Amino acid sequence: MVVVRGEDVFSMVEEALRFFGRPSRRKVVIKPNLIIDRPGPTTPVDVVEALLRFYGPGNEVVIAEGSGWCETREAFEALGYVELARRYGVRLVDLNEDAYEEVSRPDALVLKSFRLPLTVKNSFLVSAALLKTHSLTGVSLSLKNMLGIAIGEPIRAGKKRRFHRLGLDESIVDICSYKRPDMAVIDGRVACIGGELGGRPEPLGLLIASDDPVAADAIGAKILGYDPFSIRHIRLAHERGLGTADLSEVEIIELEV
Repeated sequence: MVVVRGEDVFSMVEEALRFFGRPSRRKVVIKPNLIIDRPGPTTPVDVVEALLRFYGPGNEVVIAEGSGWCETREAFEALGYVELARRYGVRLVDLNEDAYEEVSRPDALVLKSFRLPLTVKNSFLVSAALLKTHSLTGVSLSLKNMLGIAIGEPIRAGKKRRFHRLGLDESIVDICSYKRPDMAVIDGRVACIGGELGGRPEPLGLLIASDDPVAADAIGAKILGYDPFSIRHIRLAHERGLGTADLSEVEIIELEV
């Protein structure tokens, strides 16, 4: 895992990701957190542009999201993703409306079946999350960002509400069991504290990258002041073998650029 501090996001992403090499699949799907159509609690477009620059050569890169509290196309437009996609010639996909394949796991905690969007199937999936706290799950990082790949309900807001009813932490872990991120990038240049839809900004000047999303979330939780094992979905993901939340077992490379 790499924790890089700096000011220029393009240099930060390039320096962090060079430790992990090229993606294992040609189709690279970058999944930002665009829960709503305003900046603050959402993934800034410049970090996704930095990821595009890194992964773009020789690969098919797609930016995909399924917003929970607005229409995804509105978030893409308001937050600069439409203009970004136009400049780089990449596709934007609304995962709320994507074609899907029904998959199942008898060992799932609550989601014994899941509609897996075809866009993310057989892809190298990058969870491009924000360093953020959450009122229900403690933190919202690379694992919780995967709620956005679930097909949304056809309502204006609360498109992922069924997961709240079923168990939010358990649903996060189940979705990650169906499609685990291949790379976690957590933007902590300015963290979002005290509200998943509009907390206060806290400049921290860092970025986390790991090919183990559980470890990435564990260090993110620690930076936010939490014991990683006190965060239920991180602990469950650790227990189910999706990665390690025990930071004593993780090699952490710290850089400044």
